[in-house]
Amino acid sequence: MRTISKKQRRWRRPLLAMLGGLLCSLVFLTAMLGGGQTAFEFSRITSDALMLREGGLRLGARESSGRVVLVSFGETSAERLGGQPTLESDRKLYQNLIDANAAAVSDLRSMACSGPDDFEANIRPYLDVMREVSPGGNVSRDVFMTLDVPFDTVMSYRDQIVHHGMSFRAPTMANRHSRIFPLALHDYYSLSETIPFWAVRKLAGETNRSQQEVYVELNESGVIDHWLSRFPEMGNLLQLASGSESLEPNPNSTPYSTGEKEVEWLGFGSEFPTVSPAGVWLDYGFQPSELLRLDYAAVSEGDFDPALVEGKAVLIGLELGFIPASERYDIPVRETQADVLDVTGVAIETLLNGVTMRPVATFVTPLCLIGLSVLACWLAASCRGRWAFLGVAVMVLGYVAGSIWAFRNGWFMDMAFAPVSILMAGILGVGIRFFEEIRWRQRITDLFGRYVPRAVVNQLVQQSELQSIVVGGVTRDVTVMFADIRGFTQFSERLQPEDVLEELNGLLEVMVKCTFDEEGTVDKFIGDAILVLFNAPLDQLDHAARVTRVAYRIQEALRAHKSGLSIGIGIHTGKAVVGNVGTPQRMEYTAIGNTVNVASRLCDRAAAGEVVVSGEVTKQLSDEFELQPNEPMHVKGIAEPLATSRLVGIREPGNE
Repeated sequence: MRTISKKQRRWRRPLLAMLGGLLCSLVFLTAMLGGGQTAFEFSRITSDALMLREGGLRLGARESSGRVVLVSFGETSAERLGGQPTLESDRKLYQNLIDANAAAVSDLRSMACSGPDDFEANIRPYLDVMREVSPGGNVSRDVFMTLDVPFDTVMSYRDQIVHHGMSFRAPTMANRHSRIFPLALHDYYSLSETIPFWAVRKLAGETNRSQQEVYVELNESGVIDHWLSRFPEMGNLLQLASGSESLEPNPNSTPYSTGEKEVEWLGFGSEFPTVSPAGVWLDYGFQPSELLRLDYAAVSEGDFDPALVEGKAVLIGLELGFIPASERYDIPVRETQADVLDVTGVAIETLLNGVTMRPVATFVTPLCLIGLSVLACWLAASCRGRWAFLGVAVMVLGYVAGSIWAFRNGWFMDMAFAPVSILMAGILGVGIRFFEEIRWRQRITDLFGRYVPRAVVNQLVQQSELQSIVVGGVTRDVTVMFADIRGFTQFSERLQPEDVLEELNGLLEVMVKCTFDEEGTVDKFIGDAILVLFNAPLDQLDHAARVTRVAYRIQEALRAHKSGLSIGIGIHTGKAVVGNVGTPQRMEYTAIGNTVNVASRLCDRAAAGEVVVSGEVTKQLSDEFELQPNEPMHVKGIAEPLATSRLVGIREPGNE
């Protein structure tokens, strides 16, 4: 039987567990990093389900600022007005909102100009109304001009023209149209921030920014350099106005200032050079459905509470049923699509909160995935049952809790691959422990099956603390019994060898049966003698009484044996080193020490049919046992004479 040293045994399972956890984590890490965009989307969908989805846990939910109001035109408005919005209804709408002290009014209903004549007939009247209602430029609309409209004419309405940029379908991936809101847009005439940034600055009391101011702000944040790296053809447009001091594009990415707050921006793949390939990841912890919505017709006719819009940003648009499919957006919080009002409203809330979502540092998720997976596998392999389950569950929940905390602070962590990796590593650890337990039980069975009853073996395999016995030894109190057949040498000379063995085995069978009845351990057979241990390997509080009963029963059983032989028995209690002794080629479970030697000497002193016990054994026996003191005897290796007694009998319960 192959043996393993204590040191090897101590490190074997932890090393296997850590290696298993490492391999498990590498599998999931490879899937996460090698899966590219598919893996990222899977992780994002999982995160959305936990953090944002309506009807779900909504762990990432935030309370809105209450500073954004939506005004939408739908069926109710059409019925009330008797048709579509008109210039006059828009004028009343803008005027009522400004009179109610709305801080910013932005009309997201896009208007497009096909030429100078169209501009004069259909665009300029609306722009004039907005400028008339709010000379300070607090009312704007998303308007696009063709190049043949005079430059000076268009620039005179620059305060009234602000784009939301969503209609350009800027991100190349459709499912990100509603996730990333572009910072800026450069139409045919000028560079400007998109509506959410314009609205937030208005809420902060700022005046409209010039093209030069927007350029400088974008450049200081590194957006201009990023824009030009993606679209070099924008070089002629992305520059300061003629006569201004030139600025080299800043290559360093820093947070973008929105006045009161600074927000992190991130690059994305844009299909249109005129839309900045840089934006903010929107925080849908703010539910679009929680934003206050007012009816267009009611506001236009003054049928609303002015306090609802006072000091707030008001967005105007069409309800979902009145817009084309190209201007509907998938959002992560619900199955039904959203309109540009919903997305822009969430964008403003995100900027007001100042926490924009961004991925954590590249090393964080792999480090957590590997470290926690290795730890989970080690813990599951080291602990039993519910403790292993509890430990792994705590680590999975701890990672999820950390991810929730990170999410609420604007950091996006993987919530799909890492938790599953930790869980699978824990399961692997349980498997490692299971197979190690099987090996351990097999070793115990192989080692003790020859020495102790099957019931004792079944108890042994449940006690992992006995590993020290398997791989080495322990010092413990034991009671040792030596039994030697008297006159066997002369007896064997009269018989054939096979008859000798048959008689010997018959005698030993009686001794083993009596020993097993009291759950003793048969250490070894030494010719015509037997060595028996009690209180090893299992604890037996009454080990001295057990072994004394065994000795008495053996003597009683052999008195009428057909061979006519008898035995002498010696018993002693004391400390001994008990464990596995030998080499990898041959191992034996045995006891070593002076206690064994003394028991052997007592056996030598016992006459045929006698049981001699030491004084140490006598101290542990009750009145149940009848003992007759002997003269003290001298034993080799012990300076003082040894007190001994002879076992006379055992009183039956109830008999005095």
